[in-house]
Amino acid sequence: MQQAISGETPLFALLGRPVARSLSPLLHNTMFSLSGRAGVYVALEVGAGAVALGAALRALPIQGLNLTLPLKQTMLDQLDALGPCAAAAGAVNTVLRAPDGRLIGYNTDGEGLVAAVEERRPLPRSAVVLGAGGAARGVAAALHRRGLQVWLQARRPAAAEAAAAAIGCSARPWRAGAPSPLVIDCTAAPEGEQAGLLRLAPVENGGLYVDTNYWRRPEPALGAALQAAGAAPLGGHAMLLHQARLSFAHFTGAPAPTAAALRAALPADRWPEGA
Repeated sequence: MQQAISGETPLFALLGRPVARSLSPLLHNTMFSLSGRAGVYVALEVGAGAVALGAALRALPIQGLNLTLPLKQTMLDQLDALGPCAAAAGAVNTVLRAPDGRLIGYNTDGEGLVAAVEERRPLPRSAVVLGAGGAARGVAAALHRRGLQVWLQARRPAAAEAAAAAIGCSARPWRAGAPSPLVIDCTAAPEGEQAGLLRLAPVENGGLYVDTNYWRRPEPALGAALQAAGAAPLGGHAMLLHQARLSFAHFTGAPAPTAAALRAALPADRWPEGA
């Protein structure tokens, strides 16, 4: 049942660029409806040039934010406090205005990824994370906190080394490495280039390849390469769903609707079956 929206309805938003095709408003507004809590969630196009987001959030009646590219790291120094995952990752994807007015940053990307993987299988002992941006940092930090041996691998080796040093994991060169039981692609590689990434970070037989970018269409060459390796793919929708549930809990101070209830309520024409 859709709630009535008034001037007193709490406002939440996703900031970043691009956000027009984001599914975050769908997920959060569905959770507000399922939970019976007042709230509306919108997506706002904001680029990296917007340097005073913290000041804007303090001035505007926005109760909480999610951040996507290119803002997950640029917002850090505008916040008053960081949750443990955000501090470890050096990246934020969730910002909450606390009752005392402080802006507190959290990172739900990594734990969202962990929840998505654990729906399929237990976490392995090690993983390779491709990329060194905000999402990659969040994922690597969460896996490291779970005790996995984590390698960061990025086109910019210096960025991977800096992120690995901050998190406490390892970096490896942008060239073919040893196979891993879990490979998480946090890059912005365009469609058509992902299969090539498997030559840099091959997946073990029986392993799992996760694409955190849910907007990329399944790549036939990637599917064929994974099948030949005896590995399985996992799209980014599951991670998005779980990180959204964790953000919703921060926003409201209450548990989010279960993953099963949320999936059942999402429209079939906008959410892939089984995602």
